[in-house]
Amino acid sequence: MVERLNGGRPILAPSDLWWENSVTHNTAALYLKRSAANEALIAGLLGVEGFGDLCSKDGVVVLHYRARPREDPGYPRSRSFVGLAVLTPEFEILRRYDTPVLAPDENPDAYDYLGVEDPRITPLEDGFCMVYCGVARHPVHDWRAQVCLAWSRDLLHWEKLGPIAGEVNAANNKDGVLFPGKVRGRHLLLHRPMVGEPQDFAIALAASDALGGPWVNCGDLFRAQPNPAFVASWVGAGSVPIALGEDRFVEIYHTGNRLASGGVEYDLDAALLDLSAFDGTSTASVAVRRLEHLMAPETPKELGRTSEQGVSNVLFICGSYEREGWIYLIYGGADSLVLAARVGKEALLAALERSPRERAL
Repeated sequence: MVERLNGGRPILAPSDLWWENSVTHNTAALYLKRSAANEALIAGLLGVEGFGDLCSKDGVVVLHYRARPREDPGYPRSRSFVGLAVLTPEFEILRRYDTPVLAPDENPDAYDYLGVEDPRITPLEDGFCMVYCGVARHPVHDWRAQVCLAWSRDLLHWEKLGPIAGEVNAANNKDGVLFPGKVRGRHLLLHRPMVGEPQDFAIALAASDALGGPWVNCGDLFRAQPNPAFVASWVGAGSVPIALGEDRFVEIYHTGNRLASGGVEYDLDAALLDLSAFDGTSTASVAVRRLEHLMAPETPKELGRTSEQGVSNVLFICGSYEREGWIYLIYGGADSLVLAARVGKEALLAALERSPRERAL
């Protein structure tokens, strides 16, 4: 069902720049169609006054990717940064920025002092909202992870809004993903609190009347299904949900699996979320269908890490977009490189509709 693109080769890899010379992976992705409405936005990203010959007639793909350096002197760990690249729809790089567009705070007490990780970007009416994981120091444990927000009107200059206010960050939390637009009058957010053992982790749903909060947790949607091939399995939200109309969405997420040998396998899966009966406060009325093992590590760039900071046998997605009947999947391979694949939208929906219907937890 899934077609790997670019011959399985990375569409983005580490460069010689110090902040991204080890790994480039988990990537937010937006497709900007060439149009009068997008002309100023694309021109600003490309650094030109008009499209000229730098942009194909089909528009551009904008990648905000997570990057780490091999060495980060003075810090207890190699921090993560967010870089920016603009590509053609065929993944030819048009422009790649030399400096990060989002960086960790230099204040040792800041909520993202140790890194800005795994960006997901949702277009809203008047701009773009990035949800990312801010990693801070912790007085007892090695780190503290929180779901954080940043805001931009041009995808280049970002204003940090801080950790999400409300119940969402009561425990360590990762994999925050904002839905496109309001759903039944409220902003909705997928997130994955790290409560209990990994197999206890669930993708949860939170709601708020405003991006600034307060955000209220509405409950869990689903956990990983037990798999006898692994010691333990857990899930985490992936890319921005794709709207289907009538308050239904496709979510591409990941399932992590612990091997008896101590290694891991991360697969990509798909879920159909039906929020047409959602009352805005509880997940009890949310219906879910799931298609597991949409993608598993198979190619050399997915199976083997290319850096000591990479993790072999991993697929991890933060970005997807629709184009010409396809859903494009922009994902990290072996926590080292940015790769691309696509799946037919209608084929994916048909497979999801054939899967068993289940209620939220």
